[in-house]
Amino acid sequence: MPLAVTLAELVETAQQLANKVAGDDGQIETPEWKAHISSWYGRVHAVVADTAARLFETETTLNLAALTLPSDHRSTIGVDFVDASGRRRELPELMYQERNVFGLLTGDARAWSFSGTAIKLYPLPTSGTYKHLYVPQPTRYNTATDATSVDVLTSDGLDAITWGAASVALHRGESQQQRALGEATAALKNLREWAVGRSMTMPKRQQIMSMGDYSDRNGAWNPASWRWNR
Repeated sequence: MPLAVTLAELVETAQQLANKVAGDDGQIETPEWKAHISSWYGRVHAVVADTAARLFETETTLNLAALTLPSDHRSTIGVDFVDASGRRRELPELMYQERNVFGLLTGDARAWSFSGTAIKLYPLPTSGTYKHLYVPQPTRYNTATDATSVDVLTSDGLDAITWGAASVALHRGESQQQRALGEATAALKNLREWAVGRSMTMPKRQQIMSMGDYSDRNGAWNPASWRWNR
């Protein structure tokens, strides 16, 4: 479940931690507080996304005519082929040294890779449905309204954002920045541990190699098999 707070609450909490409640001094106005909140939210997003990418997972259907990355793309989780029955098979990512493995072949894609600001599929498909699973860039709250809801994920996420923003104010005032940075850093560490522990079990998979075609004995496509059958 998300831990949602309003942007106004985040600003107020950061001001209280920095002992700079609105009206006490004119050094930092509300728009600047929002910018610092947004910056530290981005750090929280990065910490969690780097260890629990699927928490922010977004899915889009690839346009086979263009294959450009989404405008909010941060990192890719994977690419799936979806057949007519809705069944999915995961495409492995090619290493850059393998970029010419499939040459000019066309047909159902068996792998993918990055190429500049686009994705390439190998072989190149002319039809079919391919889903791109990715992590988007963090939301920016610089110009958001006070009532905007922000999912800080956990209490550690809340602490990291508010103490982080407070540390900027304390630096500006040449005050107790060290504690604020310490609190923010500790919160980020705790948040990373929470993200790693979201899955309480480590799944184990059995891979059945097939030397004759692209499928295992149950008919499911084995992403490793193409390497032996190209």
